[in-house]
Amino acid sequence: MKKLLAAAALLPTLASAASLLDSTVDVHYHLVNGPDTVNTLDKVVVGAGAELSCAGSADLCHALTAPMQSLDFSANAIRYDYAGSGADFLDSTHNWFQFTSLYGADTAISGVQLTTNIAGLDASRITFGGHMVRVDMRDLHVDTGAFFQLGLQTVSPVPEPASTALLLGGLVLIGLWRRR
Repeated sequence: MKKLLAAAALLPTLASAASLLDSTVDVHYHLVNGPDTVNTLDKVVVGAGAELSCAGSADLCHALTAPMQSLDFSANAIRYDYAGSGADFLDSTHNWFQFTSLYGADTAISGVQLTTNIAGLDASRITFGGHMVRVDMRDLHVDTGAFFQLGLQTVSPVPEPASTALLLGGLVLIGLWRRR
């Protein structure tokens, strides 16, 4: 019975060990500058090393003017690095990176921790929801070595009360059966 209870106690821990590794993530860049609109979409498989590097053939690389940029995803983080000589993101209606299809249906993003050396980029520019994160880059300047990293905190959905009751009822029945 003690072993069974210990295994049941581990279930929430195991469920919360979500990871982006080996998943496919959608990388969007969106810019609206007056009548000009740019929307890019790249699908990347998360693995070792940078998933997207510019200059390259990625859709994102054709929209960004500086060729020395990369995006690297790890188990629970997204990192953007800029290695060019300096550039400005336009102060336009929209100018953002958006990352979607993050985690599966059994995991949701509950928080984002921002680490950066880009002046003006702070938590107020980060928007997130269940499976997406958006970074507002309007009117920001990046110098050589500029970066941001988004640490993703996740939560697994709480089981329905009926499922919890069924699990507890089953554990009680097993306990009674073992006592005999």
